[in-house]
Amino acid sequence: MIKSPAYCILAALVICFHLSLTPYHNPLNRIISSFEKYLAILPQEKVYLHTDRSYYAAGETIWFKSYLTSGPYHLPSTLSYTIYVELISSEGVISQRHQIFSHEGFASGHFTLPDPLPSGNYLLRAYTNWMRNSGEEYFFHKQVKIFNTEEALLAEKQHDNNIDLQFFPEGGFLINGIMNRVGFKAVGSDGFGKFVKGKILEDEKVIAEFESNQLGMGVIGLIPEEGRHYKARLDTTGEEVILPDPSESGIAMAVTNSPNSSDILVKIQASESFSSEPVYLLAQSRGIVCATSQADLSNKVAFIKIPNKEFPSGIAQITLVDEKGFPLAERLVFIDHEDQIQVSIKPNKKSYAPRDSVHIAIEAKDKAGIPIIANFSLSVVDGSQIDMDQNGETIKSNLLITSELKGTIESPGYYFNPDNQDRHEALDLLMLTQGWRKFTTKEAWEGNIPKPEYRAEKGLTIRGKLEGKNQQAIPEGTVSYLSLYPIPESKTVATSENGSFEFHDLIFFDSTNLVLQGQPKKGKANGTVLLDNSYSSPQAPKNFTLNSPNNPLLERVFQTESELRRNSNRAFDLDDSDFILEGVEVKGKQMEPNYTGPKIYGEGTIKIQVAGNPGLENQQHVLELVRGRVAGVQVSGSGNEWKVLIQGVGSINSGTDPLIMIDDTPMDIKSLIMIPVQEIESYTVWKGADTAIFGSRGANGAIGFYTKKGIEGTNTATKETGIPKVKGYQVQKEFYSPKHTSKNIVNPKPDRRATLFWAPYVQTDSAGKASVSFYNHDIETVIYGELQGLSRNGKPGYGSFTYLIEK
Repeated sequence: MIKSPAYCILAALVICFHLSLTPYHNPLNRIISSFEKYLAILPQEKVYLHTDRSYYAAGETIWFKSYLTSGPYHLPSTLSYTIYVELISSEGVISQRHQIFSHEGFASGHFTLPDPLPSGNYLLRAYTNWMRNSGEEYFFHKQVKIFNTEEALLAEKQHDNNIDLQFFPEGGFLINGIMNRVGFKAVGSDGFGKFVKGKILEDEKVIAEFESNQLGMGVIGLIPEEGRHYKARLDTTGEEVILPDPSESGIAMAVTNSPNSSDILVKIQASESFSSEPVYLLAQSRGIVCATSQADLSNKVAFIKIPNKEFPSGIAQITLVDEKGFPLAERLVFIDHEDQIQVSIKPNKKSYAPRDSVHIAIEAKDKAGIPIIANFSLSVVDGSQIDMDQNGETIKSNLLITSELKGTIESPGYYFNPDNQDRHEALDLLMLTQGWRKFTTKEAWEGNIPKPEYRAEKGLTIRGKLEGKNQQAIPEGTVSYLSLYPIPESKTVATSENGSFEFHDLIFFDSTNLVLQGQPKKGKANGTVLLDNSYSSPQAPKNFTLNSPNNPLLERVFQTESELRRNSNRAFDLDDSDFILEGVEVKGKQMEPNYTGPKIYGEGTIKIQVAGNPGLENQQHVLELVRGRVAGVQVSGSGNEWKVLIQGVGSINSGTDPLIMIDDTPMDIKSLIMIPVQEIESYTVWKGADTAIFGSRGANGAIGFYTKKGIEGTNTATKETGIPKVKGYQVQKEFYSPKHTSKNIVNPKPDRRATLFWAPYVQTDSAGKASVSFYNHDIETVIYGELQGLSRNGKPGYGSFTYLIEK
């Protein structure tokens, strides 16, 4: 029996073991210690993208929600704030890349597909900088198809009838004289599993027959004999495949993991010639060691029971090692406690009329029926255009299976779909035939824990170089950063000997106006900030394979509907392509409304207009606008060091520094050096009784500077200002969902949406409930809805619904 009752150690990992063996002969202590260090030094992040659908037309938008987890329990990650999401062509070209801000593990974004985008298979890839330490195979990948209706329809690629048949002995090796279970998998040239039947031959003598399931997997039993040779022959093609050569000596491991049993049964059998040295069992899941034991093989056979409650849900690895830590046999099993979120999602009716309002009620509970607060995303699509694959990838299958195994997993949702009666058996076959990826006992024994090469990003990075006149680098200078949104933030870094600099962990968005300004160590002249916008992207994959079969019929309907939508938009939207005006000359100057402030704190004591006054606009620092121009205000200093004293106010407790604001936002006085005077519209000074509006913050008076439209337009790099344009996090875009409140409109614009509704943030309350509402389109069809999400304790959830639109 297992020698170790489970217990928990909270430190971002759980170790469940107890050993009574002496440290000298016990190899497990070293392996367990290595697992602990790995989890502590390199906690694994995973990212999953839920998209509104799996194929699109050029000119449409791909909507996605990202779920970022870290650690063995898939908790929403706070390790990284930046997720890179890329759209990659089949030629390996990254056509678009966005930086998505992940707040406590959740984020949403979109790809706007340009009209000229060629038809083809594309790949959505998502990862964090930290995930690059584990390799590209740990990134999230999802294939999408994009159709361009201006091109010819995509031709279906023709595949031959070749079958790749492989055999996988349970535990890793065939052993002579012992009953071995051997898994097999048959894959066609299109990358999908194929049903096969065949025979096992021993020196041309048929000794057994085999047959796969619909995913091309199966298992056979075989007792190999010394001096014999074994092969498989397919009935359909006559193709023959040589089985792995048996070993004369070794250990065979057979594992029984029944969904109807509370225990995993491990049978260990040694060949007659195998030495009687101790053999140790180690069972772990995602680096969490859950059970250990020593096997007594004095009688050449041993049985070990492992309660499956020792494991979290997911893939577990059972390994046998010798005293030197060398792996002798290994087997994967899947543990499903069915402890994920139980989701109920129901429309208020079974059928609706076109353009009717639809109300969806959502409820989330745990296995015991207790309400759960969880974060979901919801996609609702037209079933006559979009194939909602019931066996496709979900957040549950991704976190528990596909992110843990090597290679492409076909129809991963199959193993969690209760409609598939053989799903437990099929899942065990998958464990027999698919390779393990991480936390191997060999690497743990060797103790080779790589040092992280890539840092976990708490924000964005800006790097570049500071130059002076004649493009000479400015060493030991300073570069200052200022952003007012989403939070006021300023930083200053020093340049290196070659004038280079780096800012890390900055939070700003594409629409944010920010300022970068450089100065030499001595002197007042500003330097020129040159940004390094290069990004060393991981190598993009090419010629990637499908992970789910396509539905040509629905894809053709979708392409036809896409063309109808395009023509409808042209007819109703009257965009730029519809009219070309020639010979029209418009004279006059556009009037731009200026932000003259203040907007929150009243008119102040005195207000001075800067814009349009050359004597003020030519100053070098914004405080020079105040110096000598406002009675009772003393301004002194230069460069980065300034002092302001407003007479008549002040207290011993609060010092003498007044409140400084930019567009009504408090700002450190040292950050004012980054505000170009040319961008100041006006400033206001508060003195005496007028400071009461600020409370204690205004005890020493206040000065507010107000910019022209919030420093808009200052992101263009110039030699004079050194203010460059920087790409920030993608700004979230709202999904357009029309409101068909009136049915008496004459000749309304046709509504033929493929995605009826997309809601990236559906949050259940303390009662586990949420609801959404939207309007149908014009087409009589079946509608599919899909809800996916994650709880704060790392439990995934999935739910779906259907209804009809009919007149």
